[in-house]
Amino acid sequence: MNRLMNIDRRIIFLFVLLGAVLPLLVGFELPIKPTPNVQSIYDTVEAVAQKNGRILIAFDYGPSLVAELRPMALALLRHCFQRGVKVVGVTLTPEGVGMAQDAFETVAKEFNREYGKDYAFMGFKAGVASFILNMGQDFQATLPKDIQGNDTKAMEITKDIRSLRDFDYVVDITGSGVAEAWIAYGQERYRFKMATACTAVMAPDQFPFLQAGQINGLMGGLAGAAEYETLVGRKDAATRNMQPQSAVHLVIILFILFGNLFYFLGRRTP
Repeated sequence: MNRLMNIDRRIIFLFVLLGAVLPLLVGFELPIKPTPNVQSIYDTVEAVAQKNGRILIAFDYGPSLVAELRPMALALLRHCFQRGVKVVGVTLTPEGVGMAQDAFETVAKEFNREYGKDYAFMGFKAGVASFILNMGQDFQATLPKDIQGNDTKAMEITKDIRSLRDFDYVVDITGSGVAEAWIAYGQERYRFKMATACTAVMAPDQFPFLQAGQINGLMGGLAGAAEYETLVGRKDAATRNMQPQSAVHLVIILFILFGNLFYFLGRRTP
């Protein structure tokens, strides 16, 4: 019993390593059941598709969060393009430009979507709060040209957009407090439907906004992205990466359980 209570930590590290590596070498699938908050985003996009609407996606993340947030962006874009929903992209962070271009180019090729008609990317503009407010007041004056220099008033996808109110849905993909700016200066003022897709560590902070009705959906971390991939019917990076993550979590939980079990058994031993 004492030997089990004083197990070499290197053995624990070895099991954690095996938990991370083996799922990558041996393919297996875990059941993924979408949560109501992720299902709500999916259902809203479906409703937008029914009326041939359009959504605004804010790519507010940088390279450091690609592993967690890029799968969300790809799954959401695939859903939109699959269902014929037009997408306009913006970013409130300089690093988001490359992230958005990568996501659009990847998914547009898969579905053969046309730039300027099916989707457009407006690029980055500084200001955060003022940028959101200005887009709500006059979208075309705030963004007279897209990132390629095309006239916003001439492009088919943006020519009749006057305000953020003209979007049927707004989704902010972020790993920072930018989501709260979208809610405070955008959703509250212009009353558009909104959802947040964020890192797992950020997700708990978003629940008050869900409860207040300021956002109607939440996609949190790899788990949220994997759930959305399941709904869309295209399992990709998030689903694959959930396998080693889940295995490591299981290893840690088992060590916690056995540690407590051996501790209490040891107390009973005279």
